[in-house]
Amino acid sequence: MKIKDTDIIDYKVIGSRIKQKRLEKGHTQESLSEKLSISNEYVSKIETGAIKINLKRLAEISVILETPLEYFIVGTIIRGEDYKTNEFIRVFDSLTSAERDFICNIAEQIKSLRIK
Repeated sequence: MKIKDTDIIDYKVIGSRIKQKRLEKGHTQESLSEKLSISNEYVSKIETGAIKINLKRLAEISVILETPLEYFIVGTIIRGEDYKTNEFIRVFDSLTSAERDFICNIAEQIKSLRIK
């Protein structure tokens, strides 16, 4: 797969994988932050994908968690055209049932206006 300028790295997936491995290996955010010489808050931001982790830091985490670097990065590229759809699904999944119904009703109204 050729990477295009419009493609996006999904840092939320990378962060989620880091958190999963950290927990599997018995580390807390505090213990990981100490080994990396960074704050707990920074580890939290990495795990939520709130920051774009650089390759050097990811490699350090890979060594600490005794996990191949590839585990964290393979399958994390989102095609630019798919990004909005994926983001919508992520947000939609976090809504209550009533909020989802409301959004679906709005979408149906927009669709019906477009057809006419």
